[in-house]
Amino acid sequence: MIRSLDLDVAIYRDRAQVTHRGSGTFIDMRAEFAFSSDARLVEHARYFEDTLVRAMRHILAEGGFSLKEPIAHVVRFDGNLDDMQKSLVETALREIGFHEVIFELDA
Repeated sequence: MIRSLDLDVAIYRDRAQVTHRGSGTFIDMRAEFAFSSDARLVEHARYFEDTLVRAMRHILAEGGFSLKEPIAHVVRFDGNLDDMQKSLVETALREIGFHEVIFELDA
């Protein structure tokens, strides 16, 4: 069975949690290289992207995913998500291949 890549993303200090919406597969990935600083949750985009990619690899290892137009839903952000942080998170998710980024915590 081919499933779409539709993920929930929660971002914490030097940690990302990724859940596949269809299967419920959950990955809690600690950053190998710190992406947070005292001032910002996501200070180093490159290290943030690395953490997300490593989490996605665990989910993709199950197989059966279509990589056509993957969607990321940002469902949790530890702290204040100002416009700069929101832009950085969206850019990082798009850089690693997400076609659509939805911020569900805006509601």
